[in-house]
Amino acid sequence: MNTRQRSAIVLITGLVLATGTACAPGAGEAEPGSSATSTATQTSSPEPTSSPSADPEDPTTWIISEEGVGPIEIGGRLAETLAELPPTWTNDENCSWTAWWNADDSSYGVFFVRGTESEDAPVREISVYTAAETPVAVPSPVTDKGLGVGATTEEVLAAYPDAEEGVASAGAGTWLKVPGDAEAHIFFEYREGAAGASDVVVTIGEQPSYEVCG
Repeated sequence: MNTRQRSAIVLITGLVLATGTACAPGAGEAEPGSSATSTATQTSSPEPTSSPSADPEDPTTWIISEEGVGPIEIGGRLAETLAELPPTWTNDENCSWTAWWNADDSSYGVFFVRGTESEDAPVREISVYTAAETPVAVPSPVTDKGLGVGATTEEVLAAYPDAEEGVASAGAGTWLKVPGDAEAHIFFEYREGAAGASDVVVTIGEQPSYEVCG
């Protein structure tokens, strides 16, 4: 199990980092990490309605785009963004540059990261993720094509034919990068041997961070 998967499981279970635990560098310094036909065992997320309203209390209403995920925007301020989200979100001094939330059934979670150069550094990465051994589509944030965690490479390439394929610089995972003109891009990440995406990440980095807080 790689460090990113362990981090996801820590967030899913809501484990609070012990005071004094050494944290890895923030996303600004972290090492980067890590389908047209649905099968009988893979259920794609439904196509979202046009111009949906993002309810801060309900991440299943959120759309993933180059600009961000629902009400969480790339370039926004962590503290200001967190103030607009429900108290179920977590942010602590051990990883002060991150904030995260987990679904009640632990099927998926969301976290976002600011730069580490200052407390006012802008949000640079947002991730929708699952720690499930076999990622499948669940009600969660999706792109305007209806794709989120659990989407297969075939589904992503059918929706985004010009997506760039790449290999994680750490670990054995792969990713698909959705093309676009914005500073940030959408990445679908795949663990080694998994058919469904374990993470859908919006980041200004060349690829998603390998870990954001160790």
